[in-house]
Amino acid sequence: MAWVTWRQHRAHLFGGLGLLALLAATAVGTHVPVLTEYHAKPLADCLPPGGRSGCDLIVRHFEGEFGSWVSGIRGLMVLPALFGLFVGAPLLARELELGTHRFAWTQGVPRSRWLVSKTAWIALATVLVAAAVSGLVMWWRGPFDTLQGRMSPSAFDLEGLVVPAYALFALALGVLAGLVFRRTVPAMTATLIAFAATRLIVLKFARPHFLAPLQQVVAGTDVQPAGNWVLSDTLVDAGGSVITTARENLAVVHAQQAGIDPQSYILGLGWKRIVSYQPADRFWTFQAIEAGIFAALAVAVVLLTLWLVRRRPA
Repeated sequence: MAWVTWRQHRAHLFGGLGLLALLAATAVGTHVPVLTEYHAKPLADCLPPGGRSGCDLIVRHFEGEFGSWVSGIRGLMVLPALFGLFVGAPLLARELELGTHRFAWTQGVPRSRWLVSKTAWIALATVLVAAAVSGLVMWWRGPFDTLQGRMSPSAFDLEGLVVPAYALFALALGVLAGLVFRRTVPAMTATLIAFAATRLIVLKFARPHFLAPLQQVVAGTDVQPAGNWVLSDTLVDAGGSVITTARENLAVVHAQQAGIDPQSYILGLGWKRIVSYQPADRFWTFQAIEAGIFAALAVAVVLLTLWLVRRRPA
C-alpha cells in the first residue's frame, strides 16, 4: 500500500516540497533586511520592549516599514485548509466518482486497511510539511514576536504545534467529505466550510477560556505589557459602572472645552480600565491544548470515516 500511495500522491508530495522550498527561499531573502533593521540603532536601544520615551515611535516605524511582509505571512493561515481541499477531499471522492473503488476494494486488502494505510502515509507527510512551515514562520517572525508577542491570533495561528494539528484535521475532514458527497468539488466545498467553522468556534469561544483570563485594573494612561492577548478593555467609573462610548466622548469634549488634557481629566474623575487578558507566558500551554483538540477531532473524524466505509456496499 505504501508503494500505491506513493504512485498516486507523489505529485502532491512534490508540490508540497516545492512550495516549502519557495517559502524557505522567500523567508531567507526577506529576513536579512528585517534583521539588519532590528539590530540597528535606534531600535536596538529600545530592546527589550518597554515604556522608554520615544521607543513607541521607533517600534511603530519598524513595524510599519515591514508591515506588508507581515501581512503576507498571515496569508499562510490558509495553508492547513489546502491539505484538506486538494489532498483529503479527492482521496475517496475521486475513487467513488470514477468507480475505481470497486477495483481497489476487491483486491484482497480490506477496505478499512486500504483507507488506514493510505491516510496514515499522507497524514505523516502532511504533518511534516506543516511542521516545517510552522518552524519557518517562527524563525522569520522572531523580531516581531519579541516586539508584539505571540498570543494574538495573527501570530498564534501561524506558529508552533497548532499548524500541523490544523493540517491533520483538515485532511481528515476532506477524506470524510469525499466519502459522504462522493464528488470532488462538493467535498472540497464542505471541507472548507467545516474547517473554517471549527477554527472560528475554537478561536472565539474556546481558546480565550483554555485557562481563566487574568484581570487587571489600570489607570486610563497605563499600557498593557507587550505580548499579552487582551480579551477586553473596559472603561468604568468610580462606582464600577461601564462607561459608554457616548459618555466617554462627552467627557473628552468637556476637557477640551476647559483646556484640560483629556487623559488627566478622565483620571481626575476616577475612571479606570478593567483589562482581561491571557498573559504571554501561556503561549506553549495554549498551543498544546489547541493542538490536542484538533488532533483529537482528526482522530474522531477518521474513526467515523472508517465506520462509514465498512458499512458502505462495495
